[in-house]
Amino acid sequence: MNFIGDYFAIGLVIVLCLFFFDKQHYLTKASKCFLSALVFTALTALTDLTCGSLLQAENVPLWLHIAMNSLYFLVNILATSSIALYLFTKILEHAHDNHCMINAKRGLLILFLIYLGFICANLWTGCLFYFDEHGAYHRGPLNAIGYLITICQMGLVLICFYRNKKNATKSMRRMLIQIFPIVVLCIIIQRIFPDIMLNGYIMAMVETNLFLSFQGQRQGIHALTKLNDRHRFFREIEMRMESDHPFQAFLINIKNFTSINQRYGHKNGDELLYQFAFALEKLIKKSTAFHMNGTEFALLIPYTWQKNAQSYCGTLLQFLDDGISYLDEHIHLEYVVAEYVVDDPDIKADVFYERLEYAADLAESQGFHYIRYTPDIGLQMDRELHLKGKLRCVDREHGFQVWFQPIYCMKTNTFASMEALIRLQEPDGSMISPGEFIPLAERNDTITQITWFVLEDVCAFLSSNAELSNISTSINLPMSQLLEPGFMSKLDGIVDRYGIAHPRICLEFTERELLDSFEETKKIMMELTRSGYRFYLDDFGTGYSNFNCMLQLPLQFIKLDASLIRLSSPTEGTESFVQAITNLSHGMGMQVIAEGVETAEIAQQLHKQGVDRIQGYYYAKPMNQSSLLNFFQDAPLP
Repeated sequence: MNFIGDYFAIGLVIVLCLFFFDKQHYLTKASKCFLSALVFTALTALTDLTCGSLLQAENVPLWLHIAMNSLYFLVNILATSSIALYLFTKILEHAHDNHCMINAKRGLLILFLIYLGFICANLWTGCLFYFDEHGAYHRGPLNAIGYLITICQMGLVLICFYRNKKNATKSMRRMLIQIFPIVVLCIIIQRIFPDIMLNGYIMAMVETNLFLSFQGQRQGIHALTKLNDRHRFFREIEMRMESDHPFQAFLINIKNFTSINQRYGHKNGDELLYQFAFALEKLIKKSTAFHMNGTEFALLIPYTWQKNAQSYCGTLLQFLDDGISYLDEHIHLEYVVAEYVVDDPDIKADVFYERLEYAADLAESQGFHYIRYTPDIGLQMDRELHLKGKLRCVDREHGFQVWFQPIYCMKTNTFASMEALIRLQEPDGSMISPGEFIPLAERNDTITQITWFVLEDVCAFLSSNAELSNISTSINLPMSQLLEPGFMSKLDGIVDRYGIAHPRICLEFTERELLDSFEETKKIMMELTRSGYRFYLDDFGTGYSNFNCMLQLPLQFIKLDASLIRLSSPTEGTESFVQAITNLSHGMGMQVIAEGVETAEIAQQLHKQGVDRIQGYYYAKPMNQSSLLNFFQDAPLP
């Protein structure tokens, strides 16, 4: 007999094992089946070689010949069964119904028991093989039953694939098309040339194809935690969408790992992250865990009914609340979890992830640990995406306008100044509230574009209307923009190009923005003040009040917040507070502007308390440029 096929089989198995253990960091069910197939294939080839060697030897007992050849038939069926079980596992990897897998295993077990019965019966009947009185090996009349069993196993795989073709991936389809002709061709060759032993070689070739198709992919495993990574997450989502079965997804973000690293060191932090990932992977049966990036993880679980989904969610939240024990210490975890039950097969994987991530960001911004994605959150996300699109181009063509609100001077009884306000109009004429798009612009770093647009528009408007030559205009300025390199030169460039005197431009900011870079801010503000610009401190009295700002910074105006003004009624007994702030400001050479004044009663009260200027609906609402010019035709100007 020619055993060259067995040598090739052993060589291929060794190579596959080297690659398998190099790339495989942890064993899934499918990987265990594949590893079993490799082991039994190697045993098949080794047993066949041993049987051949015994035939060449002299004085070998008959019982040893029978035992080794029986073992060969046994490991052969175990190898083909392992390959078939691996194929079942891959085909049903994304199926939610376990009945098909149960039936597949039953079918394999029945075929195995049938073949095992033939092996046992062979001891008395010689139906598979026998030895004559000279010790020569002969094939029995039912020797080919092994090939029939293999064909039946292949048939079970094809039936399983056909019944679950919606769940099967393109890789599985392509792989089945490749290996079945190979197996059939090798069986035909084996029957035509019976002296060439190809069983081990056939199985090794099939396993090589399986390895290249499924097991040999390095991409998809996170290097640190050994979980599936972000790339595999998106592939998994796409395959689950194709299967048209609902599933439950969790996005988990651990917020305090930075402090953990600082406390225990990065090496221990990495070990803790690995332990967390390992525990997360084992937490919920049938779940698939992913390490997305950094301290962000994901779980995917088949969705059956609401009760199970709630139970899984409770299990996950309890696990996170319990924290982790490490280095004999209990470590508390600060986390945000977003849940999404996906029942829409038409949704794209990237859109799904954007929704899940948006829900997590929303929960964090609102101070929640857990949030479940709902259609309302989807509408909110779509609205935000719409606004982000609007913010890409800050100009008049895309709906941005500068409005003005005149400010009344109590001393001169004139409108001596005004505040420039950004407005955004939809194509249908409706207005988008600044409270909606300004926070988004601040988060997406487009607020600086808005500031420069407002400044340019204000200067152009003041330059073309000489009747406003004695009116100053305040512009809201993010402190981060003030600290940008080249801010002062760009500011001067725009203002000087339109021939506007620097004192007519006032820069308005809130006190809470000063706390991070106070000294640097103070230096730049002093330079701008020497150049003629003036500064307003906005929203004074909203909870960040710091009198150090008033003492050290070159401020010309303090703007009392509207919430503070509403408390200035004598019936509340708080008018003395406004009076005290006004007196303090006057003593430091600053004027006081009251915002949000809507009634004559409050205006009169503020006048008695010495407030210098009033801004609010009582005197003037925000208005566009044409309405402002009409307003100033009748209003007293300085």
